[in-house]
Amino acid sequence: MKKINSVIIGVLALSFSHLWAQSSDGETMKEFLKGIPAFENEKISSLVTIQSINNIAKQKAAKTISITGTNIRDVLTEAKQYKYCIIIVEAHTIVKVTDFENCSQSSSWGICMPYGEGYIRKGSFVSSKDYINNIIGKPDEQARTMYLFN
Repeated sequence: MKKINSVIIGVLALSFSHLWAQSSDGETMKEFLKGIPAFENEKISSLVTIQSINNIAKQKAAKTISITGTNIRDVLTEAKQYKYCIIIVEAHTIVKVTDFENCSQSSSWGICMPYGEGYIRKGSFVSSKDYINNIIGKPDEQARTMYLFN
């Protein structure tokens, strides 16, 4: 009987910790997007966090651009005209460009990539502050979408 109770308590503890991590994902993303007016009064789902942000951004961005290895130079030049730039890779990575002038040459993208901060989903979200090529990865078939906001 004691073993069964211990197993039940263990399962419940894992369940609650998983639920807590999910609710904290939504809070983490809300804090990450703080200051961008498009997200201020929006609810970000804790279950599908990046997809939730993606849906909000599709509706509220001044401009949406699909990023490829061939258009990256023009896309980043255009992004400088906006106040906020968010990049989402599939459903696992989100990046906010924080400094277009601080950049590092990327051999895989063939351009000087700006500095940013973001989160990569690796089970839970892992924070990253780096040049965006090190966060969004190398050009490949993954969908990379840039959302620009005033």
